[in-house]
Amino acid sequence: MLLPILVAVVMVLLAVIAFMVGRNYGSTTQPATPSTPANTTTDAATAEQTAEAPAPRPDMAQPITDKTTLDLIKTLPKREEGDPLTLGPVDAPVVMIIWEDYACPMCTKFKTDSFDTVRKYADEGKIRIEWRDMAIFAQNYHSDLAAIGGRAAANQGKFWEFNTAAFASAGAGNHPTYDEASVLEIAKQAGVPDLEKFKKDFADPELAKKVNDDTAFAQSIGIGGTPFFIIGDAAVSGAYPTEYFVNTIEDRIANLK
Repeated sequence: MLLPILVAVVMVLLAVIAFMVGRNYGSTTQPATPSTPANTTTDAATAEQTAEAPAPRPDMAQPITDKTTLDLIKTLPKREEGDPLTLGPVDAPVVMIIWEDYACPMCTKFKTDSFDTVRKYADEGKIRIEWRDMAIFAQNYHSDLAAIGGRAAANQGKFWEFNTAAFASAGAGNHPTYDEASVLEIAKQAGVPDLEKFKKDFADPELAKKVNDDTAFAQSIGIGGTPFFIIGDAAVSGAYPTEYFVNTIEDRIANLK
């Protein structure tokens, strides 16, 4: 009985964190009334809530202080050697987990505006970046197909090239719709060497299951929209300016516990 109660408490805490930080800057999420966090069990494709006028905010994400939530966050980094959906050393001092959807316009904004700067920290060995699929727009825009394509590309060492090509083709502010042909075209642009293998892997139900499992887990712990980030022991919901991510990363590195 204790574990379900603990999970429920953490869901509420993370949902509140996501709601409070995400409402101040661009994130795409499920609809919610002003007094309640977003419903994490409803497909986000049914509606979206994007901040219209950012309120005053700190210049970086503050560390989470609730012990229950911190205990959960410590379990989230996988640190798996050879994981193709990661960047940076497996033993990097700080792990940054990214939850994104390929049809989410604010995810495209983060990729376009901030990702290359953030990636430099991984290239320098200061952080490890771990990608998680969160296909909340699967129903309306078939973003799960792009996520499956990313994993098929990963089987040939081309995940991040596919990821970059997908967001580049999405275009600023758009909700791109995916099908098998468009995903294959992205794979070509990404330089996936064996397209026949890609098509075979793309049809593998195990890859679809991994995408669905990633999405379901994120929702189960209270993440209600994309993009969402855990940086060490801090949470960021939305496509904040690059400086915000840089300041958060630098602060978490400087305050390792």
